[in-house]
Amino acid sequence: MATQKLIRWSAIAWLLSALTGIISIVLSPSDFAQNAVLGSLWTPIHAVLTISYMLFLFGLVGVYLVQADKAGRLGSIAFVLTFFGALMLTAQVVVATWILPVIALQPDAPKTAFEMLDPSGPLAAFSSVVFVAYVPAGIGLILLGIATMRAGVLPRWAGLLLIIGIVLDLAVLVGPSGELIVKVGDVVVDVAKIWIVYALLSEKGAVALQPKTAT
Repeated sequence: MATQKLIRWSAIAWLLSALTGIISIVLSPSDFAQNAVLGSLWTPIHAVLTISYMLFLFGLVGVYLVQADKAGRLGSIAFVLTFFGALMLTAQVVVATWILPVIALQPDAPKTAFEMLDPSGPLAAFSSVVFVAYVPAGIGLILLGIATMRAGVLPRWAGLLLIIGIVLDLAVLVGPSGELIVKVGDVVVDVAKIWIVYALLSEKGAVALQPKTAT
Protein backbone atom coordinates (compact mmCIF):
# COMPACT_ATOMS: atom_id res chain seq x y z
CA MET A 1 0.00 0.00 0.00
CA ALA A 2 2.82 2.42 0.89
CA THR A 3 4.49 1.72 -2.46
CA GLN A 4 1.24 2.44 -4.31
CA LYS A 5 0.93 5.80 -2.55
CA LEU A 6 4.55 6.63 -3.37
CA ILE A 7 3.96 5.82 -7.02
CA ARG A 8 0.85 7.99 -7.15
CA TRP A 9 2.64 10.90 -5.52
CA SER A 10 5.47 10.36 -8.00
CA ALA A 11 2.96 10.56 -10.86
CA ILE A 12 1.67 13.87 -9.53
CA ALA A 13 5.26 15.10 -9.21
CA TRP A 14 5.98 14.20 -12.85
CA LEU A 15 2.80 15.96 -13.96
CA LEU A 16 3.84 19.14 -12.17
CA SER A 17 7.38 18.69 -13.49
CA ALA A 18 6.08 18.53 -17.06
CA LEU A 19 3.81 21.56 -16.67
CA THR A 20 6.47 23.74 -15.02
CA GLY A 21 8.99 22.51 -17.57
CA ILE A 22 6.81 23.59 -20.49
CA ILE A 23 6.22 26.98 -18.87
CA SER A 24 9.96 27.54 -18.48
CA ILE A 25 10.63 26.41 -22.06
CA VAL A 26 8.12 28.87 -23.47
CA LEU A 27 9.14 31.86 -21.32
CA SER A 28 12.84 31.28 -20.69
CA PRO A 29 15.26 33.83 -22.23
CA SER A 30 17.87 32.45 -24.61
CA ASP A 31 21.12 31.19 -23.08
CA PHE A 32 22.91 32.77 -26.04
CA ALA A 33 21.32 36.25 -25.78
CA GLN A 34 23.52 39.11 -24.63
CA ASN A 35 22.87 40.10 -21.00
CA ALA A 36 19.77 37.88 -20.79
CA VAL A 37 20.96 36.80 -17.33
CA LEU A 38 20.30 40.32 -16.07
CA GLY A 39 16.75 40.41 -17.44
CA SER A 40 13.71 40.48 -15.17
CA LEU A 41 12.51 37.06 -16.36
CA TRP A 42 15.75 35.16 -15.86
CA THR A 43 15.63 34.35 -12.14
CA PRO A 44 11.88 33.61 -11.74
CA ILE A 45 11.70 31.44 -14.86
CA HIS A 46 14.82 29.49 -13.92
CA ALA A 47 13.46 29.11 -10.40
CA VAL A 48 10.43 27.44 -11.99
CA LEU A 49 12.81 25.22 -13.98
CA THR A 50 14.62 24.30 -10.75
CA ILE A 51 11.32 23.16 -9.26
CA SER A 52 10.62 21.17 -12.43
CA TYR A 53 13.93 19.32 -12.12
CA MET A 54 13.40 18.56 -8.43
CA LEU A 55 9.92 17.20 -9.12
CA PHE A 56 11.37 15.11 -11.94
CA LEU A 57 13.82 13.46 -9.54
CA PHE A 58 11.07 12.59 -7.07
CA GLY A 59 8.75 11.30 -9.79
CA LEU A 60 11.48 9.18 -11.33
CA VAL A 61 11.48 6.97 -8.24
CA GLY A 62 7.84 5.98 -8.71
CA VAL A 63 8.19 5.49 -12.46
CA TYR A 64 11.02 3.09 -11.78
CA LEU A 65 9.19 1.21 -9.03
CA VAL A 66 6.04 0.58 -11.06
CA GLN A 67 7.96 -1.29 -13.74
CA ALA A 68 11.05 -2.45 -11.86
CA ASP A 69 10.22 -6.18 -12.02
CA LYS A 70 9.69 -6.24 -15.77
CA ALA A 71 12.28 -3.61 -16.67
CA GLY A 72 14.97 -5.76 -15.06
CA ARG A 73 18.63 -4.83 -14.95
CA LEU A 74 18.28 -2.40 -17.85
CA GLY A 75 15.66 -0.45 -15.92
CA SER A 76 17.89 -0.33 -12.83
CA ILE A 77 20.86 0.97 -14.82
CA ALA A 78 18.62 3.53 -16.51
CA PHE A 79 17.30 4.73 -13.15
CA VAL A 80 20.75 5.16 -11.57
CA LEU A 81 22.23 6.98 -14.57
CA THR A 82 19.21 9.23 -14.98
CA PHE A 83 18.89 10.06 -11.29
CA PHE A 84 22.48 11.08 -10.65
CA GLY A 85 22.87 12.77 -14.04
CA ALA A 86 19.68 14.78 -13.48
CA LEU A 87 20.82 15.62 -9.95
CA MET A 88 23.92 17.31 -11.36
CA LEU A 89 21.86 19.11 -13.98
CA THR A 90 19.58 20.36 -11.18
CA ALA A 91 22.66 21.81 -9.49
CA GLN A 92 23.52 23.58 -12.74
CA VAL A 93 20.06 25.13 -12.94
CA VAL A 94 20.38 26.33 -9.33
CA VAL A 95 23.68 27.99 -10.22
CA ALA A 96 22.17 29.51 -13.37
CA THR A 97 19.24 30.87 -11.37
CA TRP A 98 20.99 32.59 -8.48
CA ILE A 99 24.73 32.76 -9.18
CA LEU A 100 25.00 33.72 -12.85
CA PRO A 101 23.18 37.06 -12.31
CA VAL A 102 25.79 37.94 -9.67
CA ILE A 103 28.67 37.02 -11.99
CA ALA A 104 27.09 38.99 -14.84
CA LEU A 105 27.36 42.19 -12.77
CA GLN A 106 31.14 42.02 -12.87
CA PRO A 107 32.73 44.36 -15.47
CA ASP A 108 34.79 41.66 -17.20
CA ALA A 109 32.15 38.89 -17.03
CA PRO A 110 30.99 37.01 -20.16
CA LYS A 111 27.82 38.42 -21.68
CA THR A 112 25.82 35.20 -22.16
CA ALA A 113 24.81 32.34 -19.87
CA PHE A 114 26.31 29.85 -22.32
CA GLU A 115 29.72 31.51 -22.02
CA MET A 116 29.52 31.67 -18.23
CA LEU A 117 28.64 27.98 -17.98
CA ASP A 118 31.19 26.91 -20.56
CA PRO A 119 33.98 24.66 -19.13
CA SER A 120 36.42 27.45 -20.02
CA GLY A 121 34.32 30.17 -18.34
CA PRO A 122 34.35 31.62 -14.81
CA LEU A 123 32.76 28.46 -13.38
CA ALA A 124 35.19 26.14 -15.17
CA ALA A 125 35.56 23.42 -12.51
CA PHE A 126 31.83 23.20 -11.77
CA SER A 127 30.81 23.42 -15.43
CA SER A 128 33.24 20.65 -16.40
CA VAL A 129 31.67 18.29 -13.86
CA VAL A 130 28.16 19.16 -15.03
CA PHE A 131 29.19 18.79 -18.68
CA VAL A 132 30.29 15.24 -17.90
CA ALA A 133 26.92 14.67 -16.19
CA TYR A 134 25.10 15.31 -19.46
CA VAL A 135 26.40 11.97 -20.73
CA PRO A 136 24.93 9.67 -18.02
CA ALA A 137 21.73 11.73 -17.89
CA GLY A 138 21.19 11.41 -21.64
CA ILE A 139 22.15 7.74 -21.77
CA GLY A 140 20.00 7.04 -18.71
CA LEU A 141 16.88 8.59 -20.23
CA ILE A 142 17.40 6.75 -23.51
CA LEU A 143 17.78 3.49 -21.60
CA LEU A 144 14.71 4.37 -19.53
CA GLY A 145 12.76 4.80 -22.74
CA ILE A 146 14.00 1.43 -24.02
CA ALA A 147 13.25 -0.26 -20.69
CA THR A 148 9.75 1.25 -20.68
CA MET A 149 9.08 -0.05 -24.17
CA ARG A 150 10.36 -3.52 -23.27
CA ALA A 151 8.55 -3.76 -19.93
CA GLY A 152 5.13 -2.93 -21.36
CA VAL A 153 3.80 -1.71 -18.00
CA LEU A 154 3.65 1.92 -19.10
CA PRO A 155 2.79 3.16 -22.62
CA ARG A 156 5.46 1.99 -25.04
CA TRP A 157 5.04 5.05 -27.25
CA ALA A 158 5.78 7.26 -24.26
CA GLY A 159 9.07 5.42 -23.89
CA LEU A 160 9.80 6.14 -27.56
CA LEU A 161 9.03 9.83 -27.01
CA LEU A 162 11.61 9.90 -24.21
CA ILE A 163 14.21 8.59 -26.62
CA ILE A 164 13.26 11.03 -29.39
CA GLY A 165 13.27 13.98 -26.99
CA ILE A 166 16.78 13.22 -25.70
CA VAL A 167 18.12 12.72 -29.24
CA LEU A 168 16.74 16.15 -30.19
CA ASP A 169 18.43 17.62 -27.11
CA LEU A 170 21.78 16.70 -28.64
CA ALA A 171 21.32 19.76 -30.84
CA VAL A 172 22.79 21.73 -27.92
CA LEU A 173 26.17 20.68 -29.30
CA VAL A 174 25.77 22.90 -32.39
CA GLY A 175 25.25 26.08 -30.36
CA PRO A 176 22.69 28.86 -30.94
CA SER A 177 21.34 27.37 -34.16
CA GLY A 178 20.26 24.24 -32.27
CA GLU A 179 18.50 25.99 -29.38
CA LEU A 180 15.02 25.72 -30.93
CA ILE A 181 15.54 21.99 -31.58
CA VAL A 182 16.57 21.53 -27.95
CA LYS A 183 13.38 23.25 -26.79
CA VAL A 184 11.32 20.97 -29.04
CA GLY A 185 13.14 17.99 -27.55
CA ASP A 186 12.38 19.18 -24.03
CA VAL A 187 8.69 19.56 -24.89
CA VAL A 188 8.67 16.02 -26.34
CA VAL A 189 10.11 14.70 -23.07
CA ASP A 190 7.47 16.60 -21.09
CA VAL A 191 4.71 15.15 -23.29
CA ALA A 192 6.09 11.67 -22.59
CA LYS A 193 5.99 12.42 -18.86
CA ILE A 194 2.36 13.53 -19.05
CA TRP A 195 1.47 10.38 -21.00
CA ILE A 196 3.13 8.20 -18.36
CA VAL A 197 1.33 10.14 -15.61
CA TYR A 198 -2.00 9.53 -17.31
CA ALA A 199 -1.26 5.79 -17.44
CA LEU A 200 -0.32 5.73 -13.76
CA LEU A 201 -3.42 7.60 -12.61
CA SER A 202 -5.92 5.95 -14.94
CA GLU A 203 -7.84 2.74 -14.27
CA LYS A 204 -5.28 0.81 -16.30
CA GLY A 205 -2.54 2.18 -14.07
CA ALA A 206 -4.51 1.31 -10.97
CA VAL A 207 -4.71 -2.30 -12.12
CA ALA A 208 -0.97 -2.38 -12.73
CA LEU A 209 -0.36 -1.13 -9.19
CA GLN A 210 -2.43 -3.83 -7.52
CA PRO A 211 -0.30 -6.19 -5.41
CA LYS A 212 0.03 -9.70 -6.78
CA THR A 213 -1.53 -12.46 -4.69
CA ALA A 214 0.30 -15.72 -4.09
CA THR A 215 -1.09 -18.86 -5.71
